[in-house]
Amino acid sequence: MKSTLVLIILASFFGTSTFAQNDEFKQLLAYSAPGKNHALIGTLSGSWTFQDQQRSFVKGTVLRKAMYEGRFYTVEVTGGKLQTPVADGKMKEANYQGMQIEGYDNAKMRFVTISLNNHIGSDLEMQMGTYDSTTRTFTYEGETELLPGTITKNRRTLKIIDNDHYTEEYFELKNDVATKTRELRYTRAKE
Repeated sequence: MKSTLVLIILASFFGTSTFAQNDEFKQLLAYSAPGKNHALIGTLSGSWTFQDQQRSFVKGTVLRKAMYEGRFYTVEVTGGKLQTPVADGKMKEANYQGMQIEGYDNAKMRFVTISLNNHIGSDLEMQMGTYDSTTRTFTYEGETELLPGTITKNRRTLKIIDNDHYTEEYFELKNDVATKTRELRYTRAKE
C-alpha cells in the first residue's frame, strides 16, 4: 500500500512537472514570435539615403533587411570618406561603415539595437528604447565607453515622418542635460 501511494505521488509529480514544462515551453515560443513591434521596425525596411543637416560631408546610404522571419533587422550603413583607424594604429581614408542589429525584446517590452562601426571605438554599443505612437518616434538610450572609465550616456530618437522619410537625432547626456550632436534626414531610395 505504501509503495503504491509513493508511485501515485511520484507519477503525479512528474506529470505535473512535464505539464509545467510544456506550459513554459509554449510561453517561450509565444515570446519568441515576432509581433506588431517587429512589424513596426519592418516598415523601415529597404534602401535609404541620408544627409546630416549641419555637415554636408556626412551622407550615405542605409540598407535595412529582415532576418529570422522578421524577429530582427540588419542595418548596413555606408557613408562618405573620412579618416579611420586601422590595425597598425595609423589612420587611412576610407568610407564610413556601420552595422546595426535591431529588434524588439518581447520579455523586456523594449526596442533594442546593437551597433558597431569602422570609425572610432572598438565597442559594441547597445541601446534600449520605446516607441510613442502619437509622435511616431522611437527613443533609444545607452552608454558608450570608448576609453576605460569614460562613460558617455546617449540618446537617439528616430522619428517616422511618412512612408518615405524619417529623421534621427543624436544626443549626449551630461548631468541630465541633453546636447544634440547630430541630425540626419533619411529618404527612401527609389527602386
